[in-house]
Amino acid sequence: MQRCRSLAVYSAILLFLCVFFFAPDAHADAQTDSAREIYAKARTSWENGEWETALSFCDEALKINKRQKEAWLLKSQIYFQMKDHKMALSSCNEYLRLDPKNVSVWVNRASNLFELGRYREMQESFQKAREIDPDYPPLYKAMGVNHLLMGNFEDAHHAFQKLEEYGETSVYSLWTKRMLQITSEAYAPPATWAASADSYQSVLEITDPSKTGYLVNLTSTIGTSIRFSGSPEAPFKYAPNFEVWNGAVIFDKRGEGLLANGTRFRYTRISGDIKTVEEGEISNWRLDLSTKKCFLLSQ
Repeated sequence: MQRCRSLAVYSAILLFLCVFFFAPDAHADAQTDSAREIYAKARTSWENGEWETALSFCDEALKINKRQKEAWLLKSQIYFQMKDHKMALSSCNEYLRLDPKNVSVWVNRASNLFELGRYREMQESFQKAREIDPDYPPLYKAMGVNHLLMGNFEDAHHAFQKLEEYGETSVYSLWTKRMLQITSEAYAPPATWAASADSYQSVLEITDPSKTGYLVNLTSTIGTSIRFSGSPEAPFKYAPNFEVWNGAVIFDKRGEGLLANGTRFRYTRISGDIKTVEEGEISNWRLDLSTKKCFLLSQ
């Protein structure tokens, strides 16, 4: 009888321990499953173009399970598409608190920081991504495009070169190569090279900057030129952050899309939290500055 009573007490204790230790896990598993089901609805809504509905489902899933990182990732993607970069950045940060080793999210974070003009932090995110996976091609594609748009053509060129090592190319790689011929001493034609735009056949003359895209897109045959007018107040956009007026583009075996001597330019570039604006004219195939101003950007 005493043994039976001891076994009954032992069984009761064992049952209590099972309920105490395993019931919370079962509840947590149920919550996780529920959050996943709602996230699946969010993804379906997103794929159908119902962005607001998808965001609502994401929020519902996160109320159940704050650690549903896929919901944070989807929110960041949707907000980026909606151009709400503050919310997209916030969602990236929440994801990275849960999974700080996801290289693609660090790249996405950098892209949002770029859109917000927080360039120094953008660089830090790119560096973090490179530390995690230095062989991730989308990293170099994003770096190349962002540096190009910031006027950092040398950095953009290095990023696109790295991208090519992985068998991928970017349409903007040619832009950077053409810009380096203009902005970098190492890539420019010899200073002693004498070539007048008048000796090249003019195939086009453009006068309205508002109806013209980036001139760096223009191509022609060797021995021809494209002339443009414009003014400091209404310049033509040669490339991102590089404006020109009263000059010509020549096409020669030494380089495609070279700016002829005498062409006026305005070159803006951003490095960290400093914006530099230079103005002058092309002389001996190089930038001959007349003014240079630096501005501290608020981050």
